Amino acid sequence: MIVNQTRGYAGDRDRTRVIHNDEETRFTALADSGDAAYWVDFRLDAPIGDIYIMIPGCAYDGNRFETVMRRYPPMYTEEEFGVGAPVRMTCVPALSPEGDSFMDVTTGDIALPCVCVLRRSEKRAFILFFDQGQHGRNHGVTLEQTGDELLIRLRAPAKRRLVYHWYDGYPSLREQPEADPPLTVSAGEETVIAHRVFTFDCGDIPALFRAFFEKRSMLYPVHAHASLPFSRFWELAEAEQNGTHFDEKEGYYALQPVGSHPSWFAKWQAGWAGGGMLTLALLCEGGELSRRRVVEALHFAARWQSRAGWYYGIVADGEIHHDCFTHYEGRYNMLLVRKHADLTYFVFRQIEAMRRLGMEVPEDILESGVKAAGALKGMWERYGQIGQFVNAETGEILVGGTACGAITPAALCAAAEVTGDESFLACARQVGDYYERTALRVGYSTGGPGEILAAPDSESCIGLVEAFTVLYESDGSGRWLECAKEAAHMLSSWVVGYDYAFPPGSRFSKMGIYSAGSVWASVQNKHAGPGMCTAGGGALLKLYRATGDRLYLELMSRIAHFIPQTVSYPERPMYTVQGPALRPSEICERVNLSDWEGAGNVGDAITGNSVWPTAALMLTWLETPGVYADTETGLVCASDHVNAWLEDGKLMIENPTSFPAVVKVMIESDEDRKKPLGLLWQDRFLRVGVNPGEVVPVTCGTAGE
Repeated sequence: MIVNQTRGYAGDRDRTRVIHNDEETRFTALADSGDAAYWVDFRLDAPIGDIYIMIPGCAYDGNRFETVMRRYPPMYTEEEFGVGAPVRMTCVPALSPEGDSFMDVTTGDIALPCVCVLRRSEKRAFILFFDQGQHGRNHGVTLEQTGDELLIRLRAPAKRRLVYHWYDGYPSLREQPEADPPLTVSAGEETVIAHRVFTFDCGDIPALFRAFFEKRSMLYPVHAHASLPFSRFWELAEAEQNGTHFDEKEGYYALQPVGSHPSWFAKWQAGWAGGGMLTLALLCEGGELSRRRVVEALHFAARWQSRAGWYYGIVADGEIHHDCFTHYEGRYNMLLVRKHADLTYFVFRQIEAMRRLGMEVPEDILESGVKAAGALKGMWERYGQIGQFVNAETGEILVGGTACGAITPAALCAAAEVTGDESFLACARQVGDYYERTALRVGYSTGGPGEILAAPDSESCIGLVEAFTVLYESDGSGRWLECAKEAAHMLSSWVVGYDYAFPPGSRFSKMGIYSAGSVWASVQNKHAGPGMCTAGGGALLKLYRATGDRLYLELMSRIAHFIPQTVSYPERPMYTVQGPALRPSEICERVNLSDWEGAGNVGDAITGNSVWPTAALMLTWLETPGVYADTETGLVCASDHVNAWLEDGKLMIENPTSFPAVVKVMIESDEDRKKPLGLLWQDRFLRVGVNPGEVVPVTCGTAGE
């Protein structure tokens, strides 16, 4: 792969001095300027059909997919229905599938300042890492295809020709010169554009993601900010769920406080947003009231299941509503497959939890889970895929393709483990084959959220990590372990890998919130969020245990550690631009690095409560050890808001927060890691109480005993 690097600047030659080396280019202004601009260009020989391009959280395969102009929340037209539907998305920054094209973004649109390119025929890769910006302004990042040449330009400051916003409700691109104002510099002022380039042999797309995964942690330091222990959040969350979210008349946990919101979407949603998923944490970690209500919620889910076995996606006030954002209400019975697959997986995990807790498993709940797993198995046998939107009454695929149902193999494995029916495991393997071919090998996963059509997204990728780790534990095949690793490498590209400098006057800057570990949503919805939608960190913990590679543990820890920073609690309420403070344990989903919703909303929580981050942190409390220690290597990883280290053969835990903490501790040896975690593993944690400012020693070898 031929790479030519050049540099340039606006104005006359005698007004700027340039010094460069392999890692940076330094521009010094020799005179005052009211419209300064500096850039570094990389030109690659890169025929369109021979290259794969990835910009973390921003572009996958260069976003060379079919685009449609659609008001938010977008939905497919009837003409676009079909089992073999192509990848479609709204008008986001993208390169064209053919012909000359360009895309302009800023570092605020990217989960990590990086561009990756694979030249397939040469099996050579190019990865460029850089910094956020200079002079309090983000760098611009341009990709421009001209014939067989690809230009990658880093520009200080950004100057986009087309700017991505929601214009009149339409996610789209328009000229907006005022979005990137001129840069003023004084004589003697320096502007530095960093650029770390790696070129190397690279056999395929998964190998490219592996290289990215390994280098990202090495190049970008992050801060660990202690604010709220997991256990304190849990106390608030359980109280809030039982105090305001449980609908006693209907018998389920609503997504918003009961009676607070008239929307259908605020009531019962089977999966995706966490309605039938946070109940697992309440069942395993909650008190008697929580357990009783979780069983009621599972009865509710069983009642609202079609004869074909599909869980209805939305139920409100005794009525079924469809996952079509009112476009086809009353027709097609549209269901986002991911909702059903999520709930199926979690129903079986909750059945297993009830058995371990010595609770009787109601027959209708077990039958419901079996019917739900059978619906997924039947769809696979009928179509050879799981689809994205399905008719809940007939099982007919309305819109096919995508990795919407990525968690399906995990659901089928769980069904096999709980019921003993090996046909579910056999089907899980076949679905795993499908997702390996259609997601991992092509370098993108799509269809996880229900309101982005099929734009690349993190949520389907999270489902893939869960699916392949569960498959690996179910049959021990090294092939599934490799798939799980590849999915995790792809997932890492969605995780903000550095501490973004928020504008000084923004809410997040004033609150001291560090962005590393937040998870980018999709290439359409250009924000990061608190946690994985919707999962704890169990899959990444399993990957570390299977491989011994601390980078998986580090990824788990960063994601988990970020979330409490954005929790609203009495001592530090979280406000949004909507006005009132969020309730205790509530979290807004927005971590805005991008100006996609306006420059004034960068570094702010602009919407109200979103239940899925609360569900993600509840599941994190359930699944993720607050402190993990490996006695063989001496590795200590603190995900909770505590400090931990080994000293004289003991694990020392310090609580720097102002709250008493109960820390879940997992201490293991190589021999311990050989035992799979399975569907539930909270009994392997030792719970250690640590008061504010206290340091508590834990004798290694006691955890989990």
